[in-house]
Amino acid sequence: MAIGSGMSAQIGYGLETTAGVPVDPTLFLPFRNESLEDTRERVDSESIIAGRRVLDDDNFNGGPITVGGQTAHDLYDRGVGPLFKAMFGGKATTGSGPYVHTFTPGALSSYTIQKGVPDVSGTVHPETFAGCHVASWELACEAGSIASLALTWAGMSAQHGSRVVADGVTTNASTTITSATAVFSDADLLKGISGTGIPSGAYITAVASATSATISAAASATGTGVSFTIGKALATASYPASQKLVKWNHAVIGIGGSSAPVKSVTISGDNGLDVGRRLLGSKTILPPLEAGLRSYTGTFEAEFNDLTQMNRYLAGDQFAIVVAFLVGSYIVSVAMNARYEPGLSPMVNGTGIVGQSLPFKCVGSTDAAAITASLTNGDVSIP
Repeated sequence: MAIGSGMSAQIGYGLETTAGVPVDPTLFLPFRNESLEDTRERVDSESIIAGRRVLDDDNFNGGPITVGGQTAHDLYDRGVGPLFKAMFGGKATTGSGPYVHTFTPGALSSYTIQKGVPDVSGTVHPETFAGCHVASWELACEAGSIASLALTWAGMSAQHGSRVVADGVTTNASTTITSATAVFSDADLLKGISGTGIPSGAYITAVASATSATISAAASATGTGVSFTIGKALATASYPASQKLVKWNHAVIGIGGSSAPVKSVTISGDNGLDVGRRLLGSKTILPPLEAGLRSYTGTFEAEFNDLTQMNRYLAGDQFAIVVAFLVGSYIVSVAMNARYEPGLSPMVNGTGIVGQSLPFKCVGSTDAAAITASLTNGDVSIP
């Protein structure tokens, strides 16, 4: 029996072949927290019913479905490559033992994210989010702390829980399925369903009764006593071996070709996605698409050493920034071409050491020239 608290929780990721069609997670990572949510709005009628002061119970219906949220992790020296691929899109691998994985702005992929949520009895319930794209992300580290990586996801659909019934009935070429014990309800809408004769990727589109439902693709065979899995079962978590945490004392910071002493760094990406592509006939969204320029920004917090950085800002210079973490022979790094943004002026606030914020924005002659991330480690390949 699992522990009846967050100590039994898990997060897993899987690269989808078709956006929105859930797959089994293949990457599991320790995580700090998550805020993945399935929001199903209600649409209330504004029609008048004579003499009524309160909304009639027949005058509302299900509204838009919005799926997404954040997953937050410690940064590791290996095993995190699929997250960088999800963040940037472009990926190339060279070398061998260690391998160098290079990430640049490119076409984004969709992912299935499954979280396991423990109830107080110790039962861990699967919640599976499909069609997830990285809308934005943040990599951060400050003196004395472990580096962090947080990703904000926009998804297409979600399903909660999983159960198996053994008395399913299918009819060849029909989308109607039945089961005397399934106890179908509207909570099963959009849940995946699998079993003999059920096409891969099928899901429940309508519930007629506790014993009958409609699925998204017609059955390929007639059968009785069919075992149906309704919802996606909780995957068994298996974590990358020998991961090492990336932390502040591993950091090497370069600004304009020179080593720079800073107290903290934050690098953020916004992929410019349209996450509200709703059409008539569907409560869920279409796959998010890029609809604006990507934005890569960041901030260093530093002591005020001299006017070097201020002069760069005043002159409107562009310059190289390198943020690297050296963990033995493994490296996590981000190389950027940047300009400073407003907010550099050092300000005195009491008798302490004067601080200086250094906000920057990435620009470049090409997308890859603006920002390129790389992981040098023992991971042979990254899906």
